[in-house]
Amino acid sequence: MRAYLRFEMRRVVRDPRLMFLSVLGPVATYLIFSGWSAGDRLEGLAAPAAVMVGLAGYGAIAGVLTVGSAVSQERASGWLHQLRTTPLPTGHVVAAKALVGSLTAIPPVIAVGVAAALQHHVGLSAGRWIALLLLMWIGTAPFALLGLAIGYGLSPQMAVPVTFLAFLALSALGGLLAPAAYFPDGLRSLAHALPTYRYAELGWRSAAGHPPTASGLAILVAWTAAFALVAGWAYRRSTARR
Repeated sequence: MRAYLRFEMRRVVRDPRLMFLSVLGPVATYLIFSGWSAGDRLEGLAAPAAVMVGLAGYGAIAGVLTVGSAVSQERASGWLHQLRTTPLPTGHVVAAKALVGSLTAIPPVIAVGVAAALQHHVGLSAGRWIALLLLMWIGTAPFALLGLAIGYGLSPQMAVPVTFLAFLALSALGGLLAPAAYFPDGLRSLAHALPTYRYAELGWRSAAGHPPTASGLAILVAWTAAFALVAGWAYRRSTARR
């Protein structure tokens, strides 16, 4: 299991596309647009800090979904069939890919945090920065599993557009690109039920020095369990077909 994890980590580190998708894009967006509501308070934080968390989450989700959906290429090349012949159980393969994918959430959180500190002097205590980083890493679990479900279940030609559409819809409707506080009532209720909003909520509350809410954690756990079931089913189905 550890050897497989090291192998997957090396593959991710060698992929330069993740830097552009998950780090440079959110940082540039923050630098350009973060000053439009600098005097407001959003999600219990000054607007620059709240936007920092939203765009850090946006980049983190972009990274984990990209890594997850990339397994469609592995399936097409026959790599998953080879894994099926090894002693690695299905759950271990899915869990290892999800863990490796989730680690790509760390660089965008750090990068956007540095941009916020430099441009708007967003200052958090060391404890809050650490809590923010840890929670926004752990909270990517449902998105890593969603990416794997798409990658295991769809062809490479379909996985890319479906991943993009899922990412865009979840990010926009979940309040990562525009604050959910500005949404109409119906869309705001929808946002609160989505994993993207509850994921960003982990960051907003940790930055404000508050623990996660029970309802937010319950929603994230429910989405994680659902995506785990779908990813495991899609993996077994994809390898059984070959």
